[in-house]
Amino acid sequence: MSRLHKTLMTASVALLGLNGCGGADLPEAETTASTRQGVEVATAVPLPVPGCPAGALDTDGDAVCDIVEALLGTSPTNPDTDGDRLNDYAESFGFAGLDLTTLGANARKKDIFIEADYYPGLQPTQAMLNRVITAFANAPVSNPDGSTGITLHVVVDQQIAAADADSDLNPVWTDFDVIKAKYFTAIRAPYFHYMLFANRYSGGNSSGISRGIPAHDFVVTLGFIGGGTELQQAGTLMHELGHNIGLRHGGTDDSNYKPNYLSIMNYEYQFYGFGIGGLNNVLDYSRVKVAAFNEASVNEVSAFAPVAPTTEADLAKISGLRINNIQVVGNASTNLDFNNDGTIQAASYAKDLNRNGTTTDVIPASQNDWLALAYDGGGQIGFAGTGFNRDLGREELYLVAPEKMEPCLTVDASTPR
Repeated sequence: MSRLHKTLMTASVALLGLNGCGGADLPEAETTASTRQGVEVATAVPLPVPGCPAGALDTDGDAVCDIVEALLGTSPTNPDTDGDRLNDYAESFGFAGLDLTTLGANARKKDIFIEADYYPGLQPTQAMLNRVITAFANAPVSNPDGSTGITLHVVVDQQIAAADADSDLNPVWTDFDVIKAKYFTAIRAPYFHYMLFANRYSGGNSSGISRGIPAHDFVVTLGFIGGGTELQQAGTLMHELGHNIGLRHGGTDDSNYKPNYLSIMNYEYQFYGFGIGGLNNVLDYSRVKVAAFNEASVNEVSAFAPVAPTTEADLAKISGLRINNIQVVGNASTNLDFNNDGTIQAASYAKDLNRNGTTTDVIPASQNDWLALAYDGGGQIGFAGTGFNRDLGREELYLVAPEKMEPCLTVDASTPR
């Protein structure tokens, strides 16, 4: 019995002496998903929680009685207190043979779990993974326990046998599923994204692809350039995971190279990151909201404009900006050398900033990515307790269906690494 369980039993017995609960059996967990979702859900029934007597009130039907919810600090009226789509029972006690608590799950702080498998020669280093883990830890996201950030758990599981390491996943998801069926731990499916460090897919030179937006699966395919640098690997992992958790190349749209979208979902930054707080090559999704931008009236003195609650001070912290594949001098708030001529021009001018050949586009405002994440993995992440929907209320399950996903950033096979 774990220390947590012993503590709960001791504390709940004391509480029972004060409020005298008793009664019926614990509710069974939901065992089916909707037809529209088309995914299977674990069919096991939650074990009784230590300290929860028969009939103890369980208002939210998550199989954790209200008495124990009070001890844990979780919500008795919400089966997913922290909003990460992993329900409180699974995060606090494990489920169906999977002990998420041992893996570090916290029902009061957002968690994202990934199982990562890899081709021979492509095993990810911890230093590379830490770049992404740190980015999530620094996320401007609040949690019920009073902390900020998201805990990203990347479980590097196993090497794909050479005989199974298809050098070209083509068709990508057909071949991917052959590997997934053999190597992905099935009991993790309702809680973990599954990713693969592979060579290439669909005969191309794309850095990776997500199985829709949002999604459960993704691949990083930099093997054809020898795996890429640590920064290239980390940026690509975070980019494809970004698609898995609901982000598009333009944030809320598919418009790439939006100069006012300061996110590694923007191809300009996937391999480079940003300058933030005096550090270079920092990986980050957009943490600011930036106003629409008119290519016909580029003003280097004023740079970009914030949209509340973002402030000019928030924009001023972001440097290392890139325009048309060139890093330019200045920050997002003021004195940004858009045309990279070495001077800050006072007069406005027209410039193509999104690589489409025109200088007349009004580029839409950009979002704060961290506050727009979809944690449900296209309806496949998060064991659903009674009355707990998994589609976040979207009219369509996917923002971008798997078959509509375009290859991500194309990489020259001669790219330095």
